[in-house]
Amino acid sequence: MQVSTEKKEGLKYLLNVTLSKEEFGKAYADNLKKVSKKARIDGFRKGHIPLQILESRFGPDILTGAMDDLIEKTIGNAIKESKLEEKMAGRPSVDVKKFPSKDSEFNYEITLEVHPELEFKPLEELKVKKAVSSVTDADIDKMIETLRKSQGKWETKDGLAVGDGTLARIDFTGRIDGQEFEGGKATDFSLDVDSHSMIPGFTEQIKGHKAGDKFTIKVTFPEDYQAKDLAGKDADFDISVNAVEERVLPEVNADFMKIYGIKDGDLEKFRSELRSNMERELKRAVNTRNENALVDALLKQYGDFEVADATVKSMVGSLKESRLQQLRQYGLKTLPESLNKDELYHDEAVRQARVFEILGAVKQALKYEQPSDKAVDDLINTLSSAYEDPEDYKKQVREDKRLMNAIRNNAYSIELFDLIGQKAFDGEEQITFDQAVNNK
Repeated sequence: MQVSTEKKEGLKYLLNVTLSKEEFGKAYADNLKKVSKKARIDGFRKGHIPLQILESRFGPDILTGAMDDLIEKTIGNAIKESKLEEKMAGRPSVDVKKFPSKDSEFNYEITLEVHPELEFKPLEELKVKKAVSSVTDADIDKMIETLRKSQGKWETKDGLAVGDGTLARIDFTGRIDGQEFEGGKATDFSLDVDSHSMIPGFTEQIKGHKAGDKFTIKVTFPEDYQAKDLAGKDADFDISVNAVEERVLPEVNADFMKIYGIKDGDLEKFRSELRSNMERELKRAVNTRNENALVDALLKQYGDFEVADATVKSMVGSLKESRLQQLRQYGLKTLPESLNKDELYHDEAVRQARVFEILGAVKQALKYEQPSDKAVDDLINTLSSAYEDPEDYKKQVREDKRLMNAIRNNAYSIELFDLIGQKAFDGEEQITFDQAVNNK
């Protein structure tokens, strides 16, 4: 076997593999033997068909089988010989330019991509502010109000005007250039004023009106509106207010606290449970915020660089799968055609591919290969605190290889960013619970 390597454009290499006529002849003979044992031709006993007839009838199949066998047998060694094996990104592709004869050399080409070679840059140059936060009594008070709202009930109140904290039941009919349009009409529609779910200007013009009011508002659909035939167009909406409701909130009493697992109605225990849950959520949010800040700083530090198409393609697949997981809660089993186009995910996939390559360079420089036992134990302890019986959860985790692998992978990422942060963080930035969990 002879292998020549040619550098192509970008991160691509072309390997030309040549196998001698003796090597190909042996592969051809082996495949001819396989065919002779299985072939059936009228007038001949199985296994006793003359070779000339077998070659006449099955010649292309024998050639193809010989080529496939040789490629499978030699491709790994060919890549090793090129010294590109450890640099290779994704699966290589194989091309046969010319079919050989049974007595000729066999030549095929391997096209492969390699990971970019990045020069490691000092993490101390990043100088990222580390976000820090804590749960305050005021945060707990606010959370209790949020829980009260979630358990609140809407009740109609005569004479109440539409405003913040109210729900308006309305009829509306929309028109563009005097013509009604699809999706622009509804009867007894419940509009939660605080939800901000309508197009800009719609809810604002209903505020101040009361039950029985009828009026017309004018709005403009956003330029990026999902329905392209409506994007950027002016519309008139005839509005009828049927009723205005206010949310009646429950008292923070024993019945209310039972909903959230505090059976004895102990307010301090309730607040303590809330604090524990909020601190766990806050830790996750702050970690994510700091990781994102470090990633953004690393991307800026390394700048734009070429990444392998195979890596980008892999990232596109991951992004699509993530999108599908989000949509499965709505009963979808496959991505709709409008969300299954690679170009929708390309830019983010390139970004993630660059992050992957940068972190690879960082891990190599830090000589970080696997998470420490402490990192794994800390993560298990954190996860177990959300369960009624933490020790039982820990036991189940350690007996479940699949779950344990997932935790180790998560701990690996957490510890890696912790190591990066130890060198990259330069001072702290105090943020509130709301800023952290709502990514403000």
